[in-house]
Amino acid sequence: MTKSRYGLKSILRLCLLTLLLLALFSQIILVYSDEKAPAQTSDWFVPKIIENPEIKELDKEGTGSLYQVGDLKLCVLKGSYYDMGVQQGRLLAKNIYHVFKTGYIKKALWDRGYTQDYAYAQSARMVKHIPERFLEEARGIIDGLKKAGINDITMEELLLGTTVAEILHFPPNSPPESGKGFSPDSPEVHAVSKTDLTSGPQCTNFSFWGKWTEDGRILHARNLDWSCQRDAQDDAVIFVYHPTDGIKPYMLMGWAGGLGSLTGMNAHQISVGQATLPNSNSTFDGRPCFITVRIMLEQDTLEKAVDVVLKGPESTGWNYTIADAKTNTARCIESDPIIKNVYGPDDPKENDETKHYGLPDMIRRTNHPVSKEGLVALAKRVGPLIKPPIHVETWEQFKLVLFLFTNHNTYQRYDWLGKQFQSQEGKGPITIQTAMEWLANGPVHNPETLHSCVFDPKNLIIYSSVAGNNPVVTASHRPYTKIDLKQWF
Repeated sequence: MTKSRYGLKSILRLCLLTLLLLALFSQIILVYSDEKAPAQTSDWFVPKIIENPEIKELDKEGTGSLYQVGDLKLCVLKGSYYDMGVQQGRLLAKNIYHVFKTGYIKKALWDRGYTQDYAYAQSARMVKHIPERFLEEARGIIDGLKKAGINDITMEELLLGTTVAEILHFPPNSPPESGKGFSPDSPEVHAVSKTDLTSGPQCTNFSFWGKWTEDGRILHARNLDWSCQRDAQDDAVIFVYHPTDGIKPYMLMGWAGGLGSLTGMNAHQISVGQATLPNSNSTFDGRPCFITVRIMLEQDTLEKAVDVVLKGPESTGWNYTIADAKTNTARCIESDPIIKNVYGPDDPKENDETKHYGLPDMIRRTNHPVSKEGLVALAKRVGPLIKPPIHVETWEQFKLVLFLFTNHNTYQRYDWLGKQFQSQEGKGPITIQTAMEWLANGPVHNPETLHSCVFDPKNLIIYSSVAGNNPVVTASHRPYTKIDLKQWF
């Protein structure tokens, strides 16, 4: 009788642990998405390409120019960092004012409970790690704004445009060390009783070459999934930088007033994209991702671009994807302030022990780590939020619920893309159009993709789309504008 009673208690404990862990992993991937992904239908969306967009010069400031390329703004900046700042400040004054006074910064921070004292203090922690040349550019932006008659944007305020992504990883007035979770950009992140395992698609990157493409050249597809409800798309700008310090030109898909961005390509045929990576090692005492991506694009080789991340200092967690047409290969970096793992195609580190699988001549990443240490760090971040709290400290503990992890959207996107490649084997090349369709369908589709693109680094071409507004239209369901960067580089 006693033996039976203890057996029942053990079963009950196991059931309780399973339920708690189910609740834990229901929270892991709800980052940077305000709504559930829509239910999949039988309709397959086919994006359109604008092959020959109309190009019109809108304005000039010194050696800098602002263009309309189809329905996209493109700003060419040339000179010293200060001069490039003045050019941006004057040419994009109205957009910058909108970002900071009535648009994104107001709606994402001040309207949602972040205090200015808190946001400026946390931003200052990251600003310490921004190289001086970019701070000189920021001073130029302030002076360019003044030339346009705008005198009420401060340097402290402007720099929020470069650090806001990290701040929004965490709830209002709650820095990483508070242990209160991550990304209130999804209102459901802290609803720890939620059990929907398929919500919240986020960023996706995949790169492919060799046997997958018609001529073997590398391509890189990318969705930046971020809230489209706060007007960020109204101030989207493609920047082309021509610094005079010996660095070759590079482009960033960014926003007015920023010193960097999260998506770009350079004249050395290197493209970069990133994706949020929740973890327990985050800090604001590191370099903001906007700046990391820009420094990566200053590099002339794949190895140097990887080293930028490895040397840090990183702040919060990111999955970086880097494609290089010169060597015709790509790398993914799983990175936070402590964990640094680099992956190549068909990497043996990407294996069945964690329910992952690499493939030849391609690489893909979504919003979760592949490494055992990364998965444990992710669980450590969310575990204390569960009521009652639970603690996952080791890989052996994580393995008990690994099967639950594969139900999450971040894994489903990863797996779905892998299966798309496998199903394409022997059926002809994967084209730029195919890549766009994969960005726009299946679990990769997100109703709030802020921008979407396919890079052709060898030919220095980008196919770019930005979300619409009023009404919101996700970027992957809008036309992609073909921009040949050779004429701008």
